[in-house]
Amino acid sequence: MKIALIAKAEADNPKTYTSHKNKVTYHPENLFLSEEDKSALEFALQLTELKNGAIDVYTFEQGEAAERILHEALAMGASTATKISAGNINDPLLQNKIASEFVHYLKENNEKYDLILTGKTTSSAFPAAIAAGLGISFYDYISMIDTSLNYEMKLEKGKITGQCVLPAIVATLDSINVPRLASFTSLSTAINSSINNVSFKTSDEGVTSEIVAKPVKNEKIIFNLDQDPKATQKLVEILKQNGMLR
Repeated sequence: MKIALIAKAEADNPKTYTSHKNKVTYHPENLFLSEEDKSALEFALQLTELKNGAIDVYTFEQGEAAERILHEALAMGASTATKISAGNINDPLLQNKIASEFVHYLKENNEKYDLILTGKTTSSAFPAAIAAGLGISFYDYISMIDTSLNYEMKLEKGKITGQCVLPAIVATLDSINVPRLASFTSLSTAINSSINNVSFKTSDEGVTSEIVAKPVKNEKIIFNLDQDPKATQKLVEILKQNGMLR
């Protein structure tokens, strides 16, 4: 059985960004393989132990964070590790283009996976775009899955159960299992293992989404009922204009 894992760093680690006064500092040294991806990798290992096969891990993370999570995946038992330089997959302007390039890469290299796993940490748009490009099924919010591929899909109200039809992409939650811990020997071996590097070029290279927050200085207004009988009415109107009162 041939399996791929699209691995990501822990998105909500409170130590990734720190702020002091008006400066925000990024700390990639605090980024590790996400808990959801550890569980997804554990599931892949269980499948390959039963049905034989290999697990190829890909990441779109960059810099030292990419190498750290790939070495972590190798220590847990992944067969190969590939770092893909293509831009930010969380950027809505680049997401579909990167997914399209990844699909092209898989087809060009004749990489036909029975199952592509990814831990559910962010938007479903990226794995869904890959599934659409490959023409395979996509299962999201999987909260339980067994080695026969019977699954439980978590919904806001209730759940859906069924069996995955392969080939497929499956986005799993960390509730599917408890991942194994890597041994000291496997960690030592993984650190010295090679990582493949692949680069994609998008047609709009260098174009990214940007959110700019402009500081707004609000005018200070003092309402004095002794001087203005309509002061209360004016205050209510200003609060409504600012969305603070309905």
